[in-house]
Amino acid sequence: MTKPWCAAIAALAGAMIATNGLAQTTAMCAGLSDAASWAADREAVTAAPRNHKVIYETANMRVLEVTVLPGEREISHHHRWPSVMVVDSRPPYVNYDKDGKVFQSVVQGQQSVELPLMVRLPAQAEHAIENTGDRPFHAIRIEYKQQCQ
Repeated sequence: MTKPWCAAIAALAGAMIATNGLAQTTAMCAGLSDAASWAADREAVTAAPRNHKVIYETANMRVLEVTVLPGEREISHHHRWPSVMVVDSRPPYVNYDKDGKVFQSVVQGQQSVELPLMVRLPAQAEHAIENTGDRPFHAIRIEYKQQCQ
């Protein structure tokens, strides 16, 4: 773990699981049945291991450290589980869909945000980001592997 607060995030994520997955919302669970059919070789840790490092994992959750260096474009990948992402370094970046077409996320459209930024996310179809800034993009992503309620 590169940041001391990574352990605290992993502990918090575990506490959320222990209290019956309170971190999940109905919106986060949308599209989960489609995600089950996505290609396993396009999953983030498998397809883009340079950018997605597992820092903690149990049967119910996985915590990833996500890093995209300045000028780097991730390999296209997906995230099959709903998650909470805590972003602590957010330089300008470009989102690409699986076909390489540019799109703008709701979060990305917010020009000025206070960091760290926490975002709840549903399973995400294949995508990639390109860091167009001069510092690394960095986040901790807590994926919830158990079934949504």
